[in-house]
Amino acid sequence: MLYIEHNLLYYDYRFSHLKTAKMRGQVAPHKPLLLLAVMELVEAGKIDSPQIMLSDELVSKFNHNARIHVPDVKHYHPNIGMPFYHMHSEPFWRLVPREEGVCPNVTSISGLRRHYVYAEIDKDLFNILTDVKNRLTLQTTLIETYLKHD
Repeated sequence: MLYIEHNLLYYDYRFSHLKTAKMRGQVAPHKPLLLLAVMELVEAGKIDSPQIMLSDELVSKFNHNARIHVPDVKHYHPNIGMPFYHMHSEPFWRLVPREEGVCPNVTSISGLRRHYVYAEIDKDLFNILTDVKNRLTLQTTLIETYLKHD
């Protein structure tokens, strides 16, 4: 139990310190929206391993979350390709290329699907996401840190 609590604290810290871009003085919501979508699909049983496919369901959840959490859509264009690729700068997310040694910087959905098999998160993180209480903790961190609007 202590091991899981320690890991939850680690991932809670990582989620509250994502490397994000700034858009018009605001933190870009792309990575938090992607992580929320992943968590929702884990909860629904649609993602059942640390391998995160760039599926139509993931795209749909991402876009749905963008509509809910980003009120000023004039300055934000929901493109899941951006965070799916750029999440590789986070220590818990890795892109698995289709061809060894070929890791192009692509952010289009078609380009990502062409060059990468999937993204893979840490096994410890996946295990944490399968627990309702832990998942809620991380979801709350993302919303409070990046998506809460006054």
